[in-house]
Amino acid sequence: MIKIITPILFFVFIAHFSFAQRDSLLESARVKQKAGKHEPAIADFSGSIQKHEKEVQAYISKWNEGEKLSDFERAEKGLELPPIDRSIARLYYFRGISYAALNKNEDALNDLNISIKINSKSGDVYMERGVVQHALGKKYEGCTDLVMARELKDSLAKEMFDEKFCWNVADQIYKEAITKLRLNQYQESFDLIQRSLKLCPDSSRYITVRGSCYAGLGKLDLALNDFDRSITLSPGVDAYFGRGKAYAVKGKHQESFNDFSKVIDISPALTDAYMYRAASCEGMNKIESALFDYQQVQRMNPKDAVAFFKSAMLRNTMNDKVGACRDFAKAASLGHTEAADYVKSSCK
Repeated sequence: MIKIITPILFFVFIAHFSFAQRDSLLESARVKQKAGKHEPAIADFSGSIQKHEKEVQAYISKWNEGEKLSDFERAEKGLELPPIDRSIARLYYFRGISYAALNKNEDALNDLNISIKINSKSGDVYMERGVVQHALGKKYEGCTDLVMARELKDSLAKEMFDEKFCWNVADQIYKEAITKLRLNQYQESFDLIQRSLKLCPDSSRYITVRGSCYAGLGKLDLALNDFDRSITLSPGVDAYFGRGKAYAVKGKHQESFNDFSKVIDISPALTDAYMYRAASCEGMNKIESALFDYQQVQRMNPKDAVAFFKSAMLRNTMNDKVGACRDFAKAASLGHTEAADYVKSSCK
């Protein structure tokens, strides 16, 4: 059913949403602003804003109150924002531009914040706020705004994103996340990499790190989803390695074997991949294949005590006592205490 707007209703509709075009102070302010006369422009913008001060204050007060609550709490309290003419947001946006032109960035930020609270669908406002935040040294926040502007189809957003070195900001946070991950501080690493992903959501490297965090936190299904996505975007050693480990924990030994085989194809000198693939072979009771992989590690790293101990244990199951004792002795000489116990008890 098509709804017909009568001429009178149409006039009311236009009158309500286009006050900005009819506001003489706004018209004067825009002329001054375009001429680079920002101080008098700000005075005129302020005069126009003052006409809507009570309406805006009531709206912002309720908005701030709701921001402190969860979605459930807002619904439970029946908290709703009061009606407001969205085009008022442009007044704050325009005044923010003039403040920024005068390097009054805190004032600009305040106005742009209000503009976005009133109307969160304007890409140009996010872009302007991103530039202001960057000028204030808030690089991450600035880049986050540029991402939002890009999502809202602002034509300059991508150019500005690159110009403000946002990839470097994301990478710096990524490096901090890697450090935390290596210390097994999975939640801290996760919180950091989420920030990188907010800036660069399609980075396979960042997605792989998040997958590793999920795995460390025991959230294996989420980890596998991230590793799958990372491999789809850009197949790489770290994603295959992480997915192989996650499959191993879930007892999916064939899938784990397949992934570690891919890792070895890409990086044949990565001894850890042979160790994990050998474990997958053991899980499938492919003893000779497991022994082969442990021997590859021994060949590439003759001081790997664990590889000698593991091969000794396999030789035991194969009733190769001579070979087992030889490997136990080698592992013991490299400081493996359990291997030394086997030498004492079984290799006399």
